[in-house]
Amino acid sequence: MIVTSFYDIYGKPENFINYIYLFYDIGISGIPIILFTDPSLVNKFRIFPSSVKVIGLPLNEFELYRLAMNYKGALPANRSEKKDTKEFLAIMNTKVEFLLRASALCEDKTFVWIDFGILKISKNYDKFISKLKEINELEYDKIQIPGCWSYGRAGFSVDSVNWRFCGGVVVVPRKHIQCFYNHSKNVLTDFCKMSQYKLTWETNVWAIVEMCAEDKIISWYLADHNDSIIQNIPIPA
Repeated sequence: MIVTSFYDIYGKPENFINYIYLFYDIGISGIPIILFTDPSLVNKFRIFPSSVKVIGLPLNEFELYRLAMNYKGALPANRSEKKDTKEFLAIMNTKVEFLLRASALCEDKTFVWIDFGILKISKNYDKFISKLKEINELEYDKIQIPGCWSYGRAGFSVDSVNWRFCGGVVVVPRKHIQCFYNHSKNVLTDFCKMSQYKLTWETNVWAIVEMCAEDKIISWYLADHNDSIIQNIPIPA
C-alpha cells in the first residue's frame, strides 16, 4: 500500500494545483494509495480514481504532530526559515504515524511512504511509477530506507539535516510499523523535551532509531534526491 499526505501547512492554498500536478501521474496509475489530508480538502481529490482512498483527518489528530507542535524551544540553526518551519518539521515527523494509521485501514503486508510531491525529483515519471508498482506488490523482511550518507558519518547535530536517510521514500513491512513508530516517538519526545536537543528533521530522528535501537530491522540503500530514491530499492530474493 502506498501512503502519502497533503496538508497546507504554509497557508498557501494557491499552491495546491502545483502539488496536484506533481502527484497526478501517481494518482491515476491505479496503484492502491491511502492519502491523508484535512477534511476541508477531501472533495478536491475527487478527480482521482477509487484506487486513491482519501482520509480526512485534521493534523491535530496525530500524536506525533501534537508532540512536535508543543515544542517551545529554538528551531534548528541550519534551516531554511521559509521552508523548515515548526509545522514542517512536525509533519515530517508524522510520516511514521501516517503509516501506522494506514495499516489499520487495510490488510497489506508492505507499506510504502512517498512524499506527496515526490515526482518533482524524478526525470522519468514512467519508470518511477513502474518501479513503485513493482515494490508495492513485494514483501520485505526489513525496513528499506534510502540514504546519501554511509553509516557512522561523524558530526551528527540536531541543527543540520542528517542525510543518512533521504526521507522521501520509506518501505516498511507491516510487522515493523508499530516498533518503528514507538522508537520514533521516543526519540522525538527526547528531542522535544531535553534541553540539549531540538525539534529536528525526521531523518535525524530515524538516524538515532537506527543507531540506538533498530539497526537489525533497517536496511539502508544508497540513493539521492533523484530517481535513484525509488530505482535503487532492492528486490527481495
